[in-house]
Amino acid sequence: MKLLIILSVEEYTNDVRKILARQKVPIYSETEVHGFRTEAYQPDITNWFAHDEHGVYSTLFFSFQDEESVKRVLDEVKSYNVEKGEEQSNPLHAYSLEVDKAV
Repeated sequence: MKLLIILSVEEYTNDVRKILARQKVPIYSETEVHGFRTEAYQPDITNWFAHDEHGVYSTLFFSFQDEESVKRVLDEVKSYNVEKGEEQSNPLHAYSLEVDKAV
């Protein structure tokens, strides 16, 4: 069993859903995340509350799948990123993690 993780900026969220559907992933979860790039932006640490205008809205997908299913999804994500090429400033990020124990 593997844990499949995909991170997508908001504008490509529907594309990830389509990839998961095409690869017949029967169950997955998704949640909105708000990410920040600290190398390009140094936050004002004198103010406790973060400013939203510097963040990027993204979606984090995750699912527990067998190895073959995860491989198919990773292959399609790789093809998607190659196909989008230069027009995509924030490519999809996909990861596979081994699940060695589950209860």
